[in-house]
Amino acid sequence: MGAFTSTKEFFEAGLEKLSKIFVDDDVAKASMVLAAWITAADGKIDESELDETEKFIQEADYLKGLDKAALSREYRKWSKQFIQDPEDAVAYALRDITPLIKKPEAVNAVQLAYRIAKADGDLDERELKTVDKACHFLGVTCSEDTGCVLAE
Repeated sequence: MGAFTSTKEFFEAGLEKLSKIFVDDDVAKASMVLAAWITAADGKIDESELDETEKFIQEADYLKGLDKAALSREYRKWSKQFIQDPEDAVAYALRDITPLIKKPEAVNAVQLAYRIAKADGDLDERELKTVDKACHFLGVTCSEDTGCVLAE
């Protein structure tokens, strides 16, 4: 009986680690899609927005241990896709950011979205509307008093 229990616990621990890896990859990709959606929201990709996102990729705790070059490529690929096909951008974005819904990493991703929107010095209304859509969809609220937090 003891061997069975220890084998079961070992197996469950392995599955938990494996599922965490997949969740981390999905959350990281979702963060890059959200960043790209905001980057392209005003119809152009500015170098300052790219720089802000690259800085985030290097510094974000929840992206540690992941392939930063792959995340950067993913972000740039999605940014170009959103510029080329803006009509479908919302559908693609909402589909691909779902791993962030009601997760603590969503707060970080939304904070990055605001940083991207401000990066070029021109806080465009389309960017702000896109950030608001993302906040609503992800369950994040932002205010000047509290910053960004998960909605209750």
